[in-house]
Amino acid sequence: MEQSKKFLHDRLVLLLITVVAILLVMGVSVVLLRFDVSKNPTTIVAYRPNISGASYLSGKPIDIYSLVVYMLLISVTGVILGARTYVVRRSISIFMLSSTIFLLILATRVAWSILSLQ
Repeated sequence: MEQSKKFLHDRLVLLLITVVAILLVMGVSVVLLRFDVSKNPTTIVAYRPNISGASYLSGKPIDIYSLVVYMLLISVTGVILGARTYVVRRSISIFMLSSTIFLLILATRVAWSILSLQ
């Protein structure tokens, strides 16, 4: 319990957790507000330039909504791993939280790109 108090009192850790929370809200908002199932029952879920024929792969709406689950899973896992590794070494915890931020930025960008093809 003592270590979790130290984790939450570290200013850099709090800043990184705040950025994770902001990126999570932004990413989930991008998917939930921009995606409209009524426009098309099948949606573009991937672009594969090396496959012969159509470069765009279509899928079901659940494929787009799974990006929200991915963002939630990455955020929760990153914060939990950051808290657990803070006991071992602060720099590892900072790296875990920074990696979480990077993954959330990539997931949001991928969601924005896929939804712009609709």
